[in-house]
Amino acid sequence: MSRQPSAAARPGGGARTGGDDPSLLDPSRALRGSARPLAEWTSRPRILVTNDDGVESSGLLALARAMRALGDVWVIAPETNQSTVGHMKTLMRPLRIRERRLADGSPAWAIDGSPTDAVSAALLGFFGHGFDLVASGINHGNNLGDDVTYSGTVSAAMEATISGCPGLAVSQTLDGPVDWTLAEIAARVVARNILERGLDAGELLNVNVPALAPEACGGFEIARLGRRIYHDALIERTDPRGVPYYWIGGPPPAGVAAPGTDVHAVQAGLISVTPIHLDLTARAILRRLRDWELVMPGAAD
Repeated sequence: MSRQPSAAARPGGGARTGGDDPSLLDPSRALRGSARPLAEWTSRPRILVTNDDGVESSGLLALARAMRALGDVWVIAPETNQSTVGHMKTLMRPLRIRERRLADGSPAWAIDGSPTDAVSAALLGFFGHGFDLVASGINHGNNLGDDVTYSGTVSAAMEATISGCPGLAVSQTLDGPVDWTLAEIAARVVARNILERGLDAGELLNVNVPALAPEACGGFEIARLGRRIYHDALIERTDPRGVPYYWIGGPPPAGVAAPGTDVHAVQAGLISVTPIHLDLTARAILRRLRDWELVMPGAAD
């Protein structure tokens, strides 16, 4: 379908406000204020599913399938692969959102922007209501340690957190033919815990899954962010007109598998669950900075 649908065509109604101005979208349902056992919810959770690999990714369908066991699911994702775009947000051009179908025939929406744009559009009212959880993934390849600074998958969950909605990012190791079974289980287990136990303001969870069958996995491990080692190289080539162009490439990153880190957990065949906080303040250096001579030149003593 080639055009953005009317409000009536959107799941949830897409209520508008502001008279005849179609740019003012009103989320018609506030987010729930507290977590509790799903059996006590008066209606099924509303779960937004997105990713950075694009709307055609099999990992996106796998995550939507996993979330359907917990609640009602809406899917919006970039129309093309947006891996490693980080927390890019589109402000200097309009965004277009088109209706699509996933491989199982279920509805989805494709946005010509970033994962952050997808979450932002949804939480600003595209679907006409709020959400109880934003789940991002399942990413083709892990997002471990320093990867979270690049990852569009993690950034989508961060955008949810910024907007006051719990966020979850799920990624899986690439190793041969892709089987999402274990990642679906992991996503469902962690998502249920978020819905029932909650996250505090500014918090999100980053989940990384080894490429294993469920029976070969050693379970879950709560882990801190590890350290990645990148082997990037600048590759120069020449186009048919003799003008140079460049690729940033190289082999996959390695990782320092220190015990207690997400890198170590995944290498040990465990599902790592890492809490991330949006407060990036380096608190250990605050005290040291107060001893620095941060004085404007010429200022009186």
